[in-house]
Amino acid sequence: MTGLRFASDFDGRRAYTRRSMRRHGGERRVRPQAGARPLPRVQPLRVLIPCLILGLSSGCRPAPDGPRPTPIQAGQETLDAASTTPEPGMELRRASDRGAYDIAHYDLELDFGRPASGRFGAVATLRGDLAAGADRVDLDFIGLEVASVLVDGAPAEFGRGGSILTIGPFEPSAAVSQREIRIEYGGVPENGLFFGEDRDGEPAVFADNWPNRARWWFPSNDHPLDKATVRFEILAPEGYAVIGNGRLVETRPEPAGGTTWIWETDPAVLIPSYTMVVGMARFERRALGQGGCGLSPAAPRKPGAGEACADVSVWALAGDGDYGAERFARAPDMLDYYSELIGPYPYEKLAHVESSTRFGGMENSSAIFYGRGAWEERRMGEGVIAHETAHQWFGDAVSPASWSHLWVSEGFASYFSPLYFEARDGVEAFRSLMRASREVAVGSDVVGQAIVDSSSNQLFDLLNRNNYQKGAWVLHMLRRHLGDEAFFRGIRDYYGRHLHGVALTGDVRAAFERAAGQELGWFFDQWVHAPGHPQLAIDWGAEASDLLVSIRQVQPPDWPAFTLDLDFVVEGGGADGRRANVRMETREATLRIPNAADAEDLLFDPDVSVLATAEIRRR
Repeated sequence: MTGLRFASDFDGRRAYTRRSMRRHGGERRVRPQAGARPLPRVQPLRVLIPCLILGLSSGCRPAPDGPRPTPIQAGQETLDAASTTPEPGMELRRASDRGAYDIAHYDLELDFGRPASGRFGAVATLRGDLAAGADRVDLDFIGLEVASVLVDGAPAEFGRGGSILTIGPFEPSAAVSQREIRIEYGGVPENGLFFGEDRDGEPAVFADNWPNRARWWFPSNDHPLDKATVRFEILAPEGYAVIGNGRLVETRPEPAGGTTWIWETDPAVLIPSYTMVVGMARFERRALGQGGCGLSPAAPRKPGAGEACADVSVWALAGDGDYGAERFARAPDMLDYYSELIGPYPYEKLAHVESSTRFGGMENSSAIFYGRGAWEERRMGEGVIAHETAHQWFGDAVSPASWSHLWVSEGFASYFSPLYFEARDGVEAFRSLMRASREVAVGSDVVGQAIVDSSSNQLFDLLNRNNYQKGAWVLHMLRRHLGDEAFFRGIRDYYGRHLHGVALTGDVRAAFERAAGQELGWFFDQWVHAPGHPQLAIDWGAEASDLLVSIRQVQPPDWPAFTLDLDFVVEGGGADGRRANVRMETREATLRIPNAADAEDLLFDPDVSVLATAEIRRR
């Protein structure tokens, strides 16, 4: 994602300021008795037939048989601890606390038939594996009323506590067993799913989940560790269009009015809950072309087509379609570039959507949402588009296994965005972007923290310059250290091994060590697991016929003494243009440049290749 925004909502209201969110107590509830008041509904949702006999009902979709990601092994690294953030409803749970039910598939039926009311009705059908001996399931879910819960078609007890929906107790199984949980619910969502208006006063609905706000509108394992497939079946009023993850399966007119839109992900494509989204508005849709031809295995193969290609499109609010088509003209080329550089495009299509989001851009899998303000003010930058497109590989297809390792998402996207412009617009465009990124990184208020930092349990604190700009610079310096061939071989290895799964910093390191055939613990220790960056004091001047350069690392003593390669260029005199390099492994180093005593100036870091500040003084 790019840029935390608290911009105006559709109708000018501040939709994303923190509000007082009601919290449920720990009371025990059972299914409603006869005569209980039903949830407000616009019109009944299609009734799902319980999946006791998988595949025999047209109203039931069995959980896909595709591969599941390898579980994170205990002790590999510390994952998220149980804690509570100051914002209600965003509690963190340990991986073990949600491990009893491994969700493989979400089937979400959503009734948006009267969006002006701000209410919706829903049925969520979850299919997954229940651990042996487990007699209950805890799901992340808060704020909406639950009407009924079925487990394998039978009514089940349920209770609410904090941001958890507890289902059970029920009869445990001696072995791992597949269970289907059907939850009927609805109401007015307080977060995660936002009902508003476009600038013409027309209703619009958008999801905005990061980091763990999906729980406010559908029950889930709301953490990237438990990726799954998803199918959306959404009732929309006439004249409205619906965008979602995956491919569009069907648009079906309903006898009582409105249209049902069905979106679903490929059975082999697993995505985290924070990228499972829908959007409904009076969109202006523009086709931009296709990308990733021959490198998009999840894209539907069209009749007569020689190879599968991913459709790339713009979904703009009223009046912004032409601007979107112009501004996103290079979007298919970005998809081509990353598919060839990193690996096959992981999703079925790529839609760029004008929406309501608290971020400048949000990288939802195959349906990127961008803040509306940049469209209306005609200031959408290509850097944001490249950043969010790169996220489809890093952040979405390979997600952080722990929130404290967010840099494996944001740092990668922040580096691969400039890489696109290096390839298409030249090295000077790339260096300009990296120079600006360095200024942000070294001037941030988190330079005294390591990139991987679990000191705060407030997830929005992680949207900092360490995880974005410094993370990008870690990759840039690693590329310089290893060389392009080994660096990009490591990138492709890392992506291929963790595709549709999760990863930690140790996995990044292991991939580059395999690619380069060398140990890189020292590099990750100083740049990722320790605070700060080199602060250099550089003195230079003539000594006999040579130019003598003295370099000291003067950063605080609790920051490491960095090992780094430093480049210089002589300007003026008989050695004009000569390059010189020194490897610095302690806090002091000396470089002697022969026959350069008459230099007029000394240029430091001409290729913009080191994350450091430097005070340069001529003796």
